[in-house]
Amino acid sequence: MTDPDEIKADIDATRAELAEAADALAAKLDVKAQATDKLHQVGEKVAMNIERARDSAPEPVQKVIDKAEQTAQPVLAKAAEDKQRTAFTVGGVLGVVLFVRRLRKRKAR
Repeated sequence: MTDPDEIKADIDATRAELAEAADALAAKLDVKAQATDKLHQVGEKVAMNIERARDSAPEPVQKVIDKAEQTAQPVLAKAAEDKQRTAFTVGGVLGVVLFVRRLRKRKAR
């Protein structure tokens, strides 16, 4: 392995492997990106659960939900402009969902 071309190729391969490992490590250490990904995942799950609950609700309840959504549209539009407000809104929705789930579990006992 004294050929300079072989040595150069080996160095290039090692550099590529090291860069890939460094990128993977950086991704694992990027807490903000992980939190953002988790927030999106949870948001999608909450949206699916809300849709499922809406579909299984009686018609009068669905009408109330529709009215609440129409009323909330301006607030949600404003929240979308402000990332911090959006985060608090998502957190509040998650809190309400968790609270309702706990209440249902307690009633089931």
